Amino acid sequence: MSEPLFLDQQPEIDKKTLLADIFTPAWAIKALRLGWVRAGDLAKALKNGRLAEAGLSEQEKQCIEAWVKEKGLLRTRKKKNPETDAKALPPPNPKIVPLERIQLGLGLDGRDGTNRADDHIRSLEATDDLGALNAWLAARANNVNTRGVYRKEAERFLLWCTVEKDIALSSVGLEEASDYLRWLEQLGRMDEAEWQKRWKCPQSDWIGPKNLPRESPDWRPFNAPLSQPSRKLAMTVIKQLFNFLKKTGYIIYNPFDQISGKVPFLQGEGAPKEFADRSFTEEQWTMVNDYFESLDDDERHARLAVILMLGKGLGLRASEMLQSRAGWIVERRIDNETITVIEVVGKGDKVRRLPLQDAQLSLINHYLEMRGLGKIGLCDEDTPLLASLGRGRKTVLKEGQARVTALSRSGLYRTLLDFLEACARHVEDKHPMDAAKFRTSSTHWLRHTFATTALKQMPVNVVQNAMGHASVGTTSRYLTPEESEVAKAMRKMKPF
Repeated sequence: MSEPLFLDQQPEIDKKTLLADIFTPAWAIKALRLGWVRAGDLAKALKNGRLAEAGLSEQEKQCIEAWVKEKGLLRTRKKKNPETDAKALPPPNPKIVPLERIQLGLGLDGRDGTNRADDHIRSLEATDDLGALNAWLAARANNVNTRGVYRKEAERFLLWCTVEKDIALSSVGLEEASDYLRWLEQLGRMDEAEWQKRWKCPQSDWIGPKNLPRESPDWRPFNAPLSQPSRKLAMTVIKQLFNFLKKTGYIIYNPFDQISGKVPFLQGEGAPKEFADRSFTEEQWTMVNDYFESLDDDERHARLAVILMLGKGLGLRASEMLQSRAGWIVERRIDNETITVIEVVGKGDKVRRLPLQDAQLSLINHYLEMRGLGKIGLCDEDTPLLASLGRGRKTVLKEGQARVTALSRSGLYRTLLDFLEACARHVEDKHPMDAAKFRTSSTHWLRHTFATTALKQMPVNVVQNAMGHASVGTTSRYLTPEESEVAKAMRKMKPF
């Protein structure tokens, strides 16, 4: 090694220890530019195979790796023990399984459901409830994300009907429709003894660990009690399912039409959420931008620039960012002027055209060049605007060849959260409340920030079109004139 990596004297080490107190200034500055401020950041970088980004030699990497392990900064996950883990969770109810494995016997399959309409008015080919439910998913859930939500809610309700209430879905009446909301409100919130007085199946039949694959025997339909928004979504989706079944002549009436659409807040719910505006102020965005500009320019940095531009600069949803392709960027003649636009394919496959500024197009072209590709117009139209970094791939890309792996949803989420966490550490000494807000943010905050910024400069209907909102009411939620007036008035009041 040309110079020592470590200072002669080091403090007591933990994950919060500043790298500037551990390493020589030259290397500490390199680490800071990569967003590595504390020892925990270095351990994470080592774990994710990112030490090479600091330009270290192989000998230096080995030295740091040995130091990180010596200090116990690498947390190893406890290996799962199937025997002990199985004891922590009661045996599964064999009737509560994912939708694709549900098998309904006579009386529960809906062939003789009490709410079934006559066959001569039915437009569905389905003859039982499972077939009708799958027909609804096929007809109304073309989008992958929408299908996932619809399947989850329909799956839960079908299991509740057949296992908890012991009736077919097409036999659900007003009483069951009302009971389902009460059941959702109480699930996971009630003492088991009290629960058993009201309901048939124990709560452990329904609630299990998070992120279990659907093939796992320990899979459960829920992993926690549902919040008020989640309960509201559940009731909305099920009502849509029954509307579909009624309109296609599968059932006679929709029992949920007689249920109030109001889903109440339970005790402890409904309090204002932390940082409820879910957007950044101009001052906070300046902090974000200043920190971003302080980082070294590489492929990761160039990709982050495009993410920030698509989200905050254009108001794209996370799903739209991930689906965006080079072919979306075209020239169009608008008002006798040829301008460059990005034609965004949004919800419901609706296309909206958003003008691209020269600086925005330059960010995209710069990122493409970092990936070894030609600029917009010269690269493959199917090239994803956001790609995975492809670390560790053995295949060598030919000149002009697109990296076929688009950035994943989790990759986008992690990229932005890591950046905002680093940004929070950068400003927390002088701006602790802003740092706390950065740490609670997510990818959708970029879109919210676009909305609140745009509404200060454009009419609400223009912002509606730019964001792809079906209703101007959705866009209007970003307008808070009453709160603004209250804030101005309260600042003029005396403290006491």
